[in-house]
Amino acid sequence: MSVLQPPDLPHEVVWQVLNTADIGLIVTDAQRRILYVNATFVEETGYSADEVRGKPCNFLQGPETDPADVEAIREALDRAESIERVILNYRKDGSPLWYKIRIRPLYVEGVLRYFVGVQEDFTLAHTAQVELKRLAYLDGLTELGNRRAFDLQVAEYIQLLQPLTLFVLDLNNFKQVNDERGHPAGDALLAQVGACLKELVQSVGHAYRLGGDEFAILLPGTDREAKLFESRLLEALQALDGGTLRVGLGAASFPSENSDGAAWLRLADRRMYAHKAAKRQ
Repeated sequence: MSVLQPPDLPHEVVWQVLNTADIGLIVTDAQRRILYVNATFVEETGYSADEVRGKPCNFLQGPETDPADVEAIREALDRAESIERVILNYRKDGSPLWYKIRIRPLYVEGVLRYFVGVQEDFTLAHTAQVELKRLAYLDGLTELGNRRAFDLQVAEYIQLLQPLTLFVLDLNNFKQVNDERGHPAGDALLAQVGACLKELVQSVGHAYRLGGDEFAILLPGTDREAKLFESRLLEALQALDGGTLRVGLGAASFPSENSDGAAWLRLADRRMYAHKAAKRQ
């Protein structure tokens, strides 16, 4: 089967094909000023062909566009190289539009004359990727960060040597709740604790469910601020489950009490178990 060569197609047919393609197309001159956009581009961005003609393609970018993406595209085009990238652009109405773009230089008789861009609406796929990533670091029951999120945040704080306090807590007699009232009641209690912690740390720290009935809080700031927070934390938790909830709580400051990350975590754990043991006596 032979492939049609350009002379075999009338120009008006070529333009019709380009204009009816269900993917956005852009043609610029060698200086990257827009010469042509197809109907899909117009439909997706809200800009008419007349509005964009003569403009540089980067006018579609905005405040949340990653500068690294912009720079990667610029460098590739400066070298007259092809590039493929997922980038955040903006429609005429200001709404975000994620595009997977593929740009190629086009030479005529050995001279760079044009750049041809193909842009595929990637918004749904990008949103799905972001959501999957979010869920990978989220505890589904409490909607707090999970152990993976906790470990990443701890590593970041330790690298920065940022002063903070770690609170580790678990629920006293939680097995008894599950045994006597059933697992749905136990899950409901864990969800209550999660909601309570989320409200307490709002704008001041981070809360996590590490697994089972064990939770953690990372609170940047001074030891004095941590002491005040600890009082509020215990008061709020003990008001849950009809005022019957009791917890074991341990706290350790970084780096003032221990500058070794692993030892710091163990110190908070030991203090939590000591607190639980003291409550049983």
